[in-house]
Amino acid sequence: MQSYSLPSLDVRPFFEILTLGIDIAVGVIIAIAIIRGFIMYIRTLRRSPLEQTKEESGIKRYVGNSLVLALDLAVGSDIIKTILEPSEADLIALSVIVAIRIALSWSLSRDMKD
Repeated sequence: MQSYSLPSLDVRPFFEILTLGIDIAVGVIIAIAIIRGFIMYIRTLRRSPLEQTKEESGIKRYVGNSLVLALDLAVGSDIIKTILEPSEADLIALSVIVAIRIALSWSLSRDMKD
């Protein structure tokens, strides 16, 4: 009786490409948020000061939400990278990044509520 074994699948290249794609998406999200926020701000300069104040909170909310999304994706990418090559230094770096991300998210969400 012959025994059959499943071919070993090396998923590392897939996850490396996935993390690269996520990192690129993070950069694109940040760039779009900054450019669109700047354009939105330039448009408000033609309005009255009262309308400018109202519009600025919407701009802050848009840019803030985009940055929080980018941070979430960046943390996900870092988690995948750490799973692929777990080392003590990588785990410490990931912990610091997650702590910074939590602090930034909290700060951004608090700022957006004000």
